[in-house]
Amino acid sequence: MAQLRLDYEKFKTLNTEVIVMVPNGPRMIERYIQANRVLYPILTDKGSAVAGQYFQVKHFFNFGVPSVFLVDREGKIAYVHYARTLISEPENREALAVLAGMQV
Repeated sequence: MAQLRLDYEKFKTLNTEVIVMVPNGPRMIERYIQANRVLYPILTDKGSAVAGQYFQVKHFFNFGVPSVFLVDREGKIAYVHYARTLISEPENREALAVLAGMQV
């Protein structure tokens, strides 16, 4: 999720937190965090136990790919990207435009 890292400060300026949830175990996530300069939280949901509570997320987690959630200050999910492959990333331009339109 290198793209998210590049624009992380822009997301923060828009009062948004980037949260990545992946169906991998904590050891794999820790290795990724140590190998990359990760500024945002990565939540592990091995076995998709949490994701399984949400139908739209469960479908994608069955394939073992990550999802990105952008959460506003009130805790509301403002933008979601469901990866179609292990290496696909969201277009930050679209997410930033959606978030900028939400600012009051």
